[in-house]
Amino acid sequence: MAAATILCADDDRGFCQILSRAFTQAGYQVETAYDGVSAVQRAKQLKPALVTLDVMLPRLDGFGVLEAIRGERSLAKTPALFVSGCTFTKEYENRARSLAASAVLKKPVPLERLLEVAQQAVGGGPARSGGGSKLDGSLETLPFAELLHHLHGLRASGVLELRHGKKRKQLQLRDGVPEAVRSNLMNETLGHLLVASGTITDDVLVACVKRMKTSGGLIGQILLASQMLDEEALTRALRRQADEKFFELFSWRAGAFKFHERARLKSPNTLYLNRSPADLIVHGVLERAPRDVIEARLARRANAVLVPGGSRFYQFQAANLDAQGRALLAQVDGTKTVAQLGAPTERTRRLLYALIALEIVELSDAAPSAARAATHTPPPHGALREVRRSMQAPDPRADASPQPSAPLDEAALRAELSGLVPQLRAPDPWRVLGVESEAGDDRIRAAYAELAKRTHPDRVIGASDAVRRVAEELFACASKAFDAIRDDAARTAWKRERKQAEADAAAREESERAVHAEREFVRGEGLLRARRPAEALQAFRNAVESYPEECDYHVYLGWAHYLVAPEAPNRIDEAVRHVMRGRKLAPDRRTPYLFLGRLCQAGGRVDQAEKMYARAIQLDPDCVEAMRELRLVRMRQDKARGIVGRILKR
Repeated sequence: MAAATILCADDDRGFCQILSRAFTQAGYQVETAYDGVSAVQRAKQLKPALVTLDVMLPRLDGFGVLEAIRGERSLAKTPALFVSGCTFTKEYENRARSLAASAVLKKPVPLERLLEVAQQAVGGGPARSGGGSKLDGSLETLPFAELLHHLHGLRASGVLELRHGKKRKQLQLRDGVPEAVRSNLMNETLGHLLVASGTITDDVLVACVKRMKTSGGLIGQILLASQMLDEEALTRALRRQADEKFFELFSWRAGAFKFHERARLKSPNTLYLNRSPADLIVHGVLERAPRDVIEARLARRANAVLVPGGSRFYQFQAANLDAQGRALLAQVDGTKTVAQLGAPTERTRRLLYALIALEIVELSDAAPSAARAATHTPPPHGALREVRRSMQAPDPRADASPQPSAPLDEAALRAELSGLVPQLRAPDPWRVLGVESEAGDDRIRAAYAELAKRTHPDRVIGASDAVRRVAEELFACASKAFDAIRDDAARTAWKRERKQAEADAAAREESERAVHAEREFVRGEGLLRARRPAEALQAFRNAVESYPEECDYHVYLGWAHYLVAPEAPNRIDEAVRHVMRGRKLAPDRRTPYLFLGRLCQAGGRVDQAEKMYARAIQLDPDCVEAMRELRLVRMRQDKARGIVGRILKR
């Protein structure tokens, strides 16, 4: 049986390539079109089983394409999906409904969700393989910066494999956020980087390599054992090594990539980048991307008009632009082309390319005088001002070199987001945005921009799955409320239709579980601090029952088990089992190792406890608790050795 054909129409060739690869790997035959007129022609020729459409297509918008398709008897009932970054107003939703669109998916859209909806629309479709999708392509047609952005938008989790000649690199992603990296480049090994930084000499490196060959072990372990590095210095070196392995990818002019969905790396370098993908992309483009690649990408669309991006998610990305970047963004108003705006300096060109790659700025083929009225409805100038403020860089040096982020205060984030839940789940959009019912357009836009910054998923990168899910839901709630009352027409329509509003039951149920689990977890932490372990144990049980996928809930459940009756038989073993479940869920988090260390110490296994504390510090150099515990263990060991020595001298 021949594979079903899908026609993908999107003017973003990079995103179109990703869609094509994803559908091909899922078992479909895929054709592409980059403008509306071509999309109609291809649909008539191919008679596809499914059409995916961007709203902002050149020459003929997505609605026009679907209307033309519906006019053909053979295509009148062809399933069609809108996959677009633009804001879908009530008018847009009504038009999509009137044209019998199967679904409206707003960028960013998770890859799993996209394939699931496509399969439903086609009527079953080919079964996906158990190993997950393998998206592949060329970095010559899709540079690394754009590839990383699209994978972030697809919430991709798995391993991105890249190769160019003899170079091989692998990047671990979770929900599109880089977490770890591996490389086969000799100059990126820890020893060579330590030599390059002046930390050790060539002679020391040669001696370490000889010792590795004879006795085994790793460079870092050998340097620690010989006291040439301490734990803190080694951790800093490993962080620099991981950063270099990652950012060097932006310099690749060519190569091939393959994304293995749901795969995981073995023994990678953990990335200590508590920065958003947008911020990483801006830095990588400014500092590493080849100039000729950037110039070629901009030259291809030199006459395209620059307009503000239509996706709310992309508008509020934490790109941390400096003053020059904000000034450049302020000029994007639908009146200038790429050639007119990007000429002054090389850095301006780099910034412009970064903004386009991130879809903070989009390209329109409309004439400058008409670009402001493009179908994607760019945000009004008041909203743009708020977006630009949200991108302010905390330090003017932020674009000069990778700066380590401040440690993520997850407890504070949990408390803040939990406090916003009642407000953002209110049925009244004025209450959601925290404005009076008589508020005007500017006041509403400013309130929305402030909430969007506080709830954007970029802000909680590095937090637990439950916290990230809550942030995503609250960001969606704020955006929905803004759409409902953004102007007089929308406010009138909302008042007329408020009783007809629908809720996504499945998403709410999952979010309820996450919120309930977080509340129980926070309550349990408070009970532990109050030295009421039995009550804390029940709170942590409730959290695990509500959301068993979260690492910290299992870890604290195990610790509470121990504290309730520390002298009971097998109590430590039972506690360790719970903590190990947490470690299995998140092997790269510090929390399981910290509490395993405490449990090992309580059971008299001091050597094992020391290893657990050291691992926690390696995963999070700012883990004060692990540092303190490790210091106390070593002090006790030194004291014990001193007592034994005095006894032997007698």
